[in-house]
Amino acid sequence: MVLSYWRCWNSNRPGGTVFADYWKYSDGENVPLLSLATDASSSFPRVRFYTPQTNQKSAPARKRTMPSRPRSRMTSMRGGDDFGSTMFIDFDELLGSLQPEQKDQGERLRRNLLFFFMDPIKKWTVRRQFPFKLALQILKIVFVTIQLVLFAEMRITHVDFLGDTVTVMRHKFLKDWDDGRDTVVYPPDSGRYSVYKSADLIENFAFIVTSYYSIREESFASFSYDTTLHHKFGEEYNPVIWDHDFDRIPPMKLCINRIASVVVRNSTYEFDISEVYECHKLNFTKAEVANISSNAMVLQDILAVRNITFKHEDALIISKATVHFNLRTIHFSPVSTDQTPECYRIEVKVAFDNSRHTGQVFIDLNAVISYEKLCNGRILKGGSVSAYSFVIGLLDIVVLLMCLSSLILCCRALIKAHLLKIKTLEFFDNYLSLNLSVSDQLSFLNIWYVMILVNDVFIIIGTVCKFTIEFKDFDNDLFTTTGILLGTGALLVYIGLLRYLRFFNQYNILILTIKKSLPNMLRFMVCAIVLYAGFLVAGWVIIGPYSIKFRTLAQSSEALFSLLNGDDMFATFYTINDSNTTIKVFGTIYIYIFVSLFIYVVLSLFIAIIMDAYEVVKDRYQQGLVIERSILREFVNSLEVPSLSDPEARAQFAQSQLLRLGVHLPDLRPAWERLCAAILRRAESPFAYGSFPNNSTSNITNPNHSFVIDSSSSNANAQPESASTSRETPAMPMSSV
Repeated sequence: MVLSYWRCWNSNRPGGTVFADYWKYSDGENVPLLSLATDASSSFPRVRFYTPQTNQKSAPARKRTMPSRPRSRMTSMRGGDDFGSTMFIDFDELLGSLQPEQKDQGERLRRNLLFFFMDPIKKWTVRRQFPFKLALQILKIVFVTIQLVLFAEMRITHVDFLGDTVTVMRHKFLKDWDDGRDTVVYPPDSGRYSVYKSADLIENFAFIVTSYYSIREESFASFSYDTTLHHKFGEEYNPVIWDHDFDRIPPMKLCINRIASVVVRNSTYEFDISEVYECHKLNFTKAEVANISSNAMVLQDILAVRNITFKHEDALIISKATVHFNLRTIHFSPVSTDQTPECYRIEVKVAFDNSRHTGQVFIDLNAVISYEKLCNGRILKGGSVSAYSFVIGLLDIVVLLMCLSSLILCCRALIKAHLLKIKTLEFFDNYLSLNLSVSDQLSFLNIWYVMILVNDVFIIIGTVCKFTIEFKDFDNDLFTTTGILLGTGALLVYIGLLRYLRFFNQYNILILTIKKSLPNMLRFMVCAIVLYAGFLVAGWVIIGPYSIKFRTLAQSSEALFSLLNGDDMFATFYTINDSNTTIKVFGTIYIYIFVSLFIYVVLSLFIAIIMDAYEVVKDRYQQGLVIERSILREFVNSLEVPSLSDPEARAQFAQSQLLRLGVHLPDLRPAWERLCAAILRRAESPFAYGSFPNNSTSNITNPNHSFVIDSSSSNANAQPESASTSRETPAMPMSSV
């Protein structure tokens, strides 16, 4: 009884493998078994038959006796549990039935496809084609890493300066601000910086005013006032303010968000909730500042004159009050590699937040620091350009050129692959009456090249932005954009190197495991995400008001993900406020269920899926079972892989023996030859041009008398002037002229 039909590589034949057809029969205990091994010269599998009794290579299996089938049709049969549905076509027979020209095209296409799917090492062995893309990627990763390290150092220095400046602003303008609030700890040691009485609010406001007007005298830093003025010619300039120029200090600005009015009587109230936003310029005199410094409560009377009050009856009216002022500073760090002073403008905002109207007014200081291009000065040192700046600029240029070269090579490879796919589709459709599947067509699209192309674009844009930064445009958003582009580009560059490691079986296990387990992981993640979303929403709604870890939806997700990875669980239990016993009990049970379900069940199943894929990949590599079944693969496998050490076999993969890819342009040689003939004709008879006799053939003799050009011929071949000349001087094509 026939069980299944197999098409196999028979490695018993001398001189290489031969493609053969086999039937698999059930003969009692003597059922032939299949063992696949990978040929050393090819990535495609071979099939050998073994018997279970002796574990020796059996005699050739019985040939098929199935009826003949149409040549161009595809046979689909079940080839065993491990292989699934396989499709076999005798492409040698199909190519043999074609016309000689079509057969030659098919052979070229088959060799081209086999060469296309080779790795760079085999391409080098076959055609001595140097792997430019591989060498370029290795060099690129070295230079990109150096560029990224230097940029990271520059960015860390810049961000540290911004952070230190904000810290100084808080210590300078927030009363009783201590060092403990500068460190980021979780849970925080103290609550939010706030005041609870109107007198405390006035005292903090007065502290801001006195600190602002004494910033130059009391600060051990190069802070100055932002006195940007406009010149009569339209240019901006920042004049210096001396001690006697107190009146020229820019005024502070106070902006208040409030509602229109509130009237509260016994058991009655009247609210006009129309929102009002008003700003006031606080231009204090020197005497007023002195009085405020001696007694902070004087500020309340000074503000009342300007129709600004912060009394207890204003608690329901005022929602937020913000103090605005600008400063300037110069940043210079001798320990920095680039010792160039930089000018910055500091936009300070101190907000008194009373939006909750609970009696607790939160105070927060925010400083936006921006680079100022308008900063005239000079540096007294030897050279105008430091050696460090020169090295950085040269490195950026090298990285830019390498990424452009890599981008061009990858685009060229993708275009050639697309043209080869078009040729393959046309040949299969026109001559073999076969249609390639979507997976076969996608095999021409190299995802690794696409990823390299993307990282080249990222690094090129990031390098251009880095050029702008090095020309003293220290915009924070530009720093962030450059860091994201360069960091993402470097990550993709490193991932792209895995493409070349996958050509070695021992180093390919990670990629194959991810590829094998990815479909199952995605299906599993769909169910896990639905379950996770349910816990997320429930935890945020129920526990959120009573725990700082579940205060917002994003914080709730971060807390659950941290619990899933074994974060400090006791802190999560402890941060739930016990003022509500029901919520405390529910939160405890909620965390128990979530941790038990996701750590003991979900994570274990997730790891089991990956381990199962790893075991399958490991077993296949130990037995050499790497099988890909498709029409395209069968067509490529039908070509006997030549010995790479044979020069004659390698000559089959020369460029002249493969398909000619590219856009077919019209042959312009005849038109060029006619143009050259017309130019020579005009040179011989400049005055008689256009007055030739009524003859379709006009012969012009070359001054050297070695040949004659017939202008009526499309090829413009040279004609002999005499019989002797014809024997001695051969005809020359016009293109030689």
